[in-house]
Amino acid sequence: MTGKALAKRTQAAGWPILASLLLGGQLTEAKAETPERRWTLEDIVTAPKVTSLALSSDGSELAYIQRAGDIEKNQTMHFVYRVDLSTGERTEMARAGAATQLEAMKGERGWHVLLDIGEGQQLYRVDSGSKPQLVLASEASVMIGETEGGLFAVSFIAPHRVGVLAYDWSPDRKWLWYAALKPGFAKPKVQFDNEVVLQKQRRRAPVSAVVELRLRSASGEDVLVATRPASDRLAFYYAGTVSWADDGLRYYVETTSGTQSDRSEAFDLKFGSTTSIPAGEQQGLSSVDFMKGPRGGLLSTDGYGSELELVETRADGTRHSYGRYPYFLGHPMAAGSWRSADGRRTVLGMRTTTHPRYGLALVSSQGARSIVTQGSLTQCDFLENLDWGICVEESMTQPPRLVKVEPAKGKVSQIIPLSARHEAITPLRVTSHHWNNRSGHAATGFIVWPRDYDPGRRYPSILVTHGHDADERFADQDLQWEYPIQLWAERGYVVILANEPSPRQSPELMAAFAQWVSGTGPLSPIEVQSRAWLNVVETFEDVVSQLVLKGIVDSTRVGIAGYSRGSQITNVAITQSRAFKVASSGDGHFLEPAIYPISIRSYGAIFGGPPSGRFLENYLRISPSLRAGVVCAPVLQQVAGPHAGAIDFHVALRSTSVPAQISMYPGETTAAEETHLFHIPSNRLLAMRENLAWFDFWLLGKRDPDAAFSDRVDRWAAMADAFSKNCSVNADGNQDFAPPVR
Repeated sequence: MTGKALAKRTQAAGWPILASLLLGGQLTEAKAETPERRWTLEDIVTAPKVTSLALSSDGSELAYIQRAGDIEKNQTMHFVYRVDLSTGERTEMARAGAATQLEAMKGERGWHVLLDIGEGQQLYRVDSGSKPQLVLASEASVMIGETEGGLFAVSFIAPHRVGVLAYDWSPDRKWLWYAALKPGFAKPKVQFDNEVVLQKQRRRAPVSAVVELRLRSASGEDVLVATRPASDRLAFYYAGTVSWADDGLRYYVETTSGTQSDRSEAFDLKFGSTTSIPAGEQQGLSSVDFMKGPRGGLLSTDGYGSELELVETRADGTRHSYGRYPYFLGHPMAAGSWRSADGRRTVLGMRTTTHPRYGLALVSSQGARSIVTQGSLTQCDFLENLDWGICVEESMTQPPRLVKVEPAKGKVSQIIPLSARHEAITPLRVTSHHWNNRSGHAATGFIVWPRDYDPGRRYPSILVTHGHDADERFADQDLQWEYPIQLWAERGYVVILANEPSPRQSPELMAAFAQWVSGTGPLSPIEVQSRAWLNVVETFEDVVSQLVLKGIVDSTRVGIAGYSRGSQITNVAITQSRAFKVASSGDGHFLEPAIYPISIRSYGAIFGGPPSGRFLENYLRISPSLRAGVVCAPVLQQVAGPHAGAIDFHVALRSTSVPAQISMYPGETTAAEETHLFHIPSNRLLAMRENLAWFDFWLLGKRDPDAAFSDRVDRWAAMADAFSKNCSVNADGNQDFAPPVR
């Protein structure tokens, strides 16, 4: 967030021999001797995700944050572990409801990290010798999370109180920049126009809070630099995005009016001063996590297609090309960026374009080289000279492991497993695929095959999507949400994990997505709808058709599931296509007329204006609730809150006798809600069981004996009777839906 990706680490002498490498060999031998171990729902909920890691200052130790569900406590927990790289010994240094911003302490075998261990989120020091030690605290009087009295934030973490929101040390560690969250002092007042409109979706009293940007010196003097409204995204999410100089710093905020915009403002502050000097405006939300190259310019990937040009652009506008490569920079899930102390080499996290996974690129004055494994390198940290570093390697079938990476050699080695439970699972077969649709657009994805796949028979299939998140990561909730893809494969489904066509492959697609985001552009609403939604549906139809032609998939037993962006595609697919016989849509309600007042800018690009008058036809063309009358597939919606658009779609479906169910999963209390990515393990287990039963019932005609809410299955059966009469034959006279056996 604040340039820490440009790691500054002290070189360690040599590389310790990892005793745990032997564990990896023993583990492989043990697997061959043990019976086959299949996936369970509990395996999915407890799948580990490493969210951050950092080498100690001398390179002898590593710390990392791991997130995983704790079924017994019914919480998603964050664990901070230390690994002794000379022995492979792992010890737990802290566990917390929230943990973020792990950073090594210069000259010591310790780390700073933000933790909530009962006193709200504060800044702590952790090491191998003691409990977390408090470094900096601010009164944690503001709750973040989807709960009464909580300030909304895009998060998967349970509602929690926050004192220190974010921090950043100066390179010499003499100055500490941090953001503290404080209650606001808004008084009740009469509201007008847009102030009222923005409350259309509000279900609880608004919370007033401000972000204090503060600077503390080595002597302990603490100065309030600026106070920003919590609506300032740069202040709230990035602590003002600070960059350091020898005599001071520069920080960035959104426009000083406090309103969201497409511009940001910079301010300079000299050490010892309390006055911020304006340093000008710039386009976009500024970040100093620039990827700086060996020539002193900024690195980026430009162009369209499966191979993009890696270029370095200097401040004077001159460009140097390193050639074209099948990857792109800047993906939020990529590992980050590191520059050697002498500036001659840069290591960059990237995502490949064909077989979607995350790797590294080493860029020097001699050129660029890729570092790619069979899986993904998703978290990393390197020594200051970039001789070696530690990364997390994972894939669709491989749980997260620690590996040593030597960029100059392109060598990845010495694996340390992080989860014995998940290493013990006999991997399913997963294959990477590249599909072309009828318009010539390419899409990538994977197939998770039934464990006992027989090429002589056709299989029921479920297509799962979250837009672009199908890649080499292990049981990742970002992709599969509460869709138990591993259990579906264990039950005999061919599971398709499909990415929509990347906008990077053509200027036409990029223009549509850019206009959707900005709200302005040369395209008509029909063109935006076609390229950003209908083209995706056609792609997924063609993926299914190709697998049907190959004799793999049974065309009469195909379902679709997706959450968030995937829910948009699922809802459009089920209202535009007969390829999918059943759907599960997760926590989404975009494209519905009810959302117009809070999405005016993007809806202007998609529909042209409000859902009335001359714009109404554009809504009738694609809004799911307005097309409910043509749906011939049962639709399950699972939501984390009473979203107006999702409810409208459900009511519209039921009014036309389409089998539909909407299930809302609760928060910890009646005053709280689940988060967009469910964080309560019991909710995750129930939602996955509901999906298993839903697809088994409508695609296989089976009643799941372990169905969540088993009484609901009787209601599905009742809905199926009326539904089969309306949707049994399509316009071509072919059987379009066979009612399940009851």
